[in-house]
Amino acid sequence: MPSICMKPVGGTRMRATKLDSCGTILTGAPSCSIVSSGFVSIERTAEYEDPTEIVVLNANGDICLKDRRRAQFKWFTFNITFCEVDPELYSMVTGSTVVLNDATPTAQAVGFRTREGDAGVGTTSFGLEVWTRLAQEACSATNQPYGYYLAPWIVEGTPGDLTFENGAVSFNVTNARTQIGSPWGTGHSTYLVRRDAMTGVLEPLLTAIGPLDHDHFERVTAAPPAAACGCTTLA
Repeated sequence: MPSICMKPVGGTRMRATKLDSCGTILTGAPSCSIVSSGFVSIERTAEYEDPTEIVVLNANGDICLKDRRRAQFKWFTFNITFCEVDPELYSMVTGSTVVLNDATPTAQAVGFRTREGDAGVGTTSFGLEVWTRLAQEACSATNQPYGYYLAPWIVEGTPGDLTFENGAVSFNVTNARTQIGSPWGTGHSTYLVRRDAMTGVLEPLLTAIGPLDHDHFERVTAAPPAAACGCTTLA
């Protein structure tokens, strides 16, 4: 079949979407969707169960039987490093508690706090989308190509290392991993991440995320959403 080859470069945006404990996108008051450009790197690592080897030697010390089962894929793990601290985003992906100020009528998120025995740490549940640039591709003002990556259900994110030094201070999340059984489908109704190849109309994913899907990547011509600090409520 015809293919379009790509040369992904960098990362322009990431969007984290708060999910419930079953991986469902939350809507209304408890929902939270955050778009950020304040990240340094998002590292994805494939984790496998080591292959099982069976070797039996005979009485002379020669191999009598040998067998090796293939390595089995378990999940992807993620390490995310931020160069901009969005308290609500950091809380979503690490489980740390948001610190609020005394602004009225609505308090503002101004930091985070990690407590011993914090019930939220290690129980995170969020969807992650990342947009990349595509090098050496023709584009127009209304039809610029991007790489679009989706991990529809990530769990167990925890706070990572933090160093205060004569330089930029980076905050990161570690140990987050993908989970199967995602009910992401084609995403929230406002997540128009691609264009129809014939009409150019903005649309959600063409095919729904399945229960065995850990992640998804494709070339799209829909621009990433604008970055903004703090949560956006999903209708």
